[in-house]
Amino acid sequence: MKLTFYSLLLLIILVTNACSEGSAVDLGNGYRFDYDPVISSDDAIFGPDENVYAVDGHVTAYNFDSVFIVVEQKPRHVILKDVYLNSDITYLKEEKIFDQSTLRHYWIVDKIKDSRYGPFTEEEYLQKREELGISLELKQVSVE
Repeated sequence: MKLTFYSLLLLIILVTNACSEGSAVDLGNGYRFDYDPVISSDDAIFGPDENVYAVDGHVTAYNFDSVFIVVEQKPRHVILKDVYLNSDITYLKEEKIFDQSTLRHYWIVDKIKDSRYGPFTEEEYLQKREELGISLELKQVSVE
């Protein structure tokens, strides 16, 4: 019985991963945005070093030019930090808390200097964006 259950579970995982519509957007200078419209919590901006996060977590909006990447992030680890301490909470309840949260962090990545600024509140982000002379506006990640 256990063998059948684990075999079925493995099959489901393999089929789910094979059907995933994950994609990557080349942001220049070795940076990329990896996202999966089905599993949005896996969105991340990767730096030029393979598998090194520039911004991890749920990316809700971003934009880029030849020098900068600007990012709006819904930080799962911050939103759910207290929830993780409660072992009685269900996955569905955890997801509901995350979905209802309006908390956002903002980041600016300088691709030339290979550095990042943040996390910022929206006000801090707008101030830093102005200070750095960045005219990029955030564009929402489209969920298809």
